Amino acid sequence: MFSSVKMAIAGGILVIVVGAFWYVSGLRADLERSQQNVDTLETAVEDQVQVIEQMRQDQKEIAESREEIRGLIDQQRRTIDDLRSRFNESADGSERDFGKLAMSKPGLIENIINNASENAIRCMEIASGAELTKEEKNAGSNSECDFDSLP
Repeated sequence: MFSSVKMAIAGGILVIVVGAFWYVSGLRADLERSQQNVDTLETAVEDQVQVIEQMRQDQKEIAESREEIRGLIDQQRRTIDDLRSRFNESADGSERDFGKLAMSKPGLIENIINNASENAIRCMEIASGAELTKEEKNAGSNSECDFDSLP
């Protein structure tokens, strides 16, 4: 009887030792899996930080482009307003009726329009890549076409 008790105690100790080993092995596997998850998350955080930094840089560039475009739009609005007033105001600032002037002096208006059309066509040619003539190069600043802003 004493030997069966010893065997039961030895068997119980063996079961406890095997169970503890199995439990510790499981904990080690869980710890390894957790470490891999931490490494993956750290990599993901680094990637996200880079993405956020790139987004901030992109937003800054977009804001700069937006301001540049707003400036260009404002300049174009002023140019449009100036062009609109050309037909309704004389050089001295007094009001005029372009339709009446065209009715009373059609030849003068025809010449003005033809010259302006030729200038506009030449400006388009230059903007499309045509070479400047010697006269255009020597003219410096030209009110009809801004040669300085062209490539």
